[in-house]
Amino acid sequence: MNLVGHVAVALESGAAPPSPDFLVGCMLPDLAGIARVRIARPTGELGAGVAFHHACDEVFHESAWFRAANRALRDALVDAGVDSGPARASSHAGVEMLLDGRLVDDDSVELSARVALGAVSAGAAALGPLARDDVRGVWVERLQTIGSSLDPARYRDAQFVAERLHRMTQGRRRIELRADQVDTVTIALREFQPGIADAALDVVEEVRQTVHVQEGPIPHRQG
Repeated sequence: MNLVGHVAVALESGAAPPSPDFLVGCMLPDLAGIARVRIARPTGELGAGVAFHHACDEVFHESAWFRAANRALRDALVDAGVDSGPARASSHAGVEMLLDGRLVDDDSVELSARVALGAVSAGAAALGPLARDDVRGVWVERLQTIGSSLDPARYRDAQFVAERLHRMTQGRRRIELRADQVDTVTIALREFQPGIADAALDVVEEVRQTVHVQEGPIPHRQG
């Protein structure tokens, strides 16, 4: 799952939202991946959010729906001429980001995602010690940039997702998506977008229910 997906799973109808620290923790592993910085596991509500993130990912990545969608998009990209490494990376992350694009149609999900990103930007310095001393400055700077500039509503746009896949994979030789293949990926994403949108709510509910059974209720709720 991607940033918004983790937040969506953490929200439950009729319950108060988790704390901002918990929601930030839900995003932290993905934020570290975007920033390309390794971080230590936090404690407290941040740590609970990180644990929830990993539990959601484990369930989501093993789900029949994700496996099928990921495989189908990967095969479509390869058939369209994208190399296998970039196709594999683009299908995996592309499915997750298009899922986010559907989930932000829910006002409560979009609001909670924006609250979490705002907390990331405002609290970047406090999150600094999670990174090693030699990369702490870079980590804090990138958190501030991501938290203040990432607009979750843009995941609705397949062109934006394809361009983001290009930026995310730059410099990673085995999975780097070439600039001249961004349009090819955009076309494939648009073809798969309606099916992903149709399944989104059921996918989130399945992950929520499975994680709830395995991990217990989400802690540290407000209100």
